[in-house]
Amino acid sequence: SIIVQNYMNNSCLAALESWQKFAGRPFIVFALDDLITDLDASNPFRREFFANGRARLSYALKRCDRMVVSTEYLAEAYHHFIGDIRIVPNRLDSEIWLPLASERQCGGRPRIGWAGGVTHQEDLLLLKEVIEQTREEADWVFFGMCPDEIRPLLAEYHSLVPFTDYPAYLASLNLDIAVAPLADTPFNHAKSNLRLLEYGMLGIPVVCTDITPYRNSPACRVPNHPARWIEAIRARVYDADARVREGRALRRWVREHFLLDGSQDDWLDAHLPDGWAKPIQ
Repeated sequence: SIIVQNYMNNSCLAALESWQKFAGRPFIVFALDDLITDLDASNPFRREFFANGRARLSYALKRCDRMVVSTEYLAEAYHHFIGDIRIVPNRLDSEIWLPLASERQCGGRPRIGWAGGVTHQEDLLLLKEVIEQTREEADWVFFGMCPDEIRPLLAEYHSLVPFTDYPAYLASLNLDIAVAPLADTPFNHAKSNLRLLEYGMLGIPVVCTDITPYRNSPACRVPNHPARWIEAIRARVYDADARVREGRALRRWVREHFLLDGSQDDWLDAHLPDGWAKPIQ
């Protein structure tokens, strides 16, 4: 198999076309983890994306044998482009995440945190009033993206680190509560639950938006109304025992369902032609 990602510029499309002429043409899999044809207006990558991106994706998929996505929402969004779509949920590498430890109740007040990249401007602005109302009761900690409107409200801000350092750095923040806000947009409905997996693996209880990727999880899901967020945050700020119980439940959920260990055959089934021969052990 040849596995390609975001193969949409001119040279990539030309490569996909040329591979059709190979004798013994390889099995071609297009892997995609975002709803790239419906980027949010606040997404900084939107202005860099092709104006005819939908047509380019259609052209590419017509020259692929299969598409692999991470969520059912993505599979439904792109099913009319290609007949063979497989869903492979995101999972965590236990060799990286299992050895990590994150401490609790390290300061005088609970530490509430968020971690993520530059595409979350609109999502994080949902928290501005929430942080304003609770910043005297807990220390807010952001790691990565932070809108200018929120930065003065934080107790701590940490810049992004190299990708390989991210898991250990997240653990070192010693968060008591994590938050995962998402605006109600098609792009966010198509996301995976990766943020919950990372927090959960560290035993951190999560308050998150009640949105497609976060449903069917032990996280506390709330609508995007400041009063509901504030209520959920305060319930956990003032109940340390409940925080511990929720964190343990989330970690157990991740370890039972979302580790790479034991999922190799699922991954191979999705990325190799039907009927591939499993190696003899």
